[in-house]
Amino acid sequence: MANLVGSSQRKRTSLWPVWVAVGFPLLLIALLATPLATDFFFVMIGLPFLLSAWAILGVWAAFLTFRSLRQRNWRRAITSFILPLVILGVGLRLIGFVHFCANAGDTVHFYLRRPAYVRVVRATQPDGNALLVTINLGGMSWASRGFVYDESDEIMRNPSAQSAAWKARAQYSELGCGYDAMPIPGPSAFTRHWYIASFAC
Repeated sequence: MANLVGSSQRKRTSLWPVWVAVGFPLLLIALLATPLATDFFFVMIGLPFLLSAWAILGVWAAFLTFRSLRQRNWRRAITSFILPLVILGVGLRLIGFVHFCANAGDTVHFYLRRPAYVRVVRATQPDGNALLVTINLGGMSWASRGFVYDESDEIMRNPSAQSAAWKARAQYSELGCGYDAMPIPGPSAFTRHWYIASFAC
């Protein structure tokens, strides 16, 4: 009976590389959906620390993979190899991975806080033009992130295709510093005219 319990525990434990491979990106997205996403110390220290810890676990999982192969424990070798394989793939496109998690975190944040942001847009006094509202979540002195409500949807156009009126309004907001933007994913009833943006100020 004791052997059966021990065997069952070992099988459960051998799955930890799979949970870490899946759970770390989800943890990162969850953290980036909070105010930590724009905190200087989290961005400069916390995020590199978390990525380094994930990499160290990947190295340990790679060691377990080789040990399992030598022991001809194929099932454990496969489950252990998943984590270093995922980390290797992420390492080849690390910046893209961080951007993906940041955008996913911003999307989660937007859905959680959407009613408040809709109230901000509704409280904006119309001036006869399509509404253009920026909501800055904060960040570094040289870069910040937030949301943009652009009723004309010109934010995604090439500058040559943007109207002079839109450029004039954008110039007096964070958009005037330079920006990157993407539509917020989801049903159009909830996300129409809304964009995730990073500002160069």
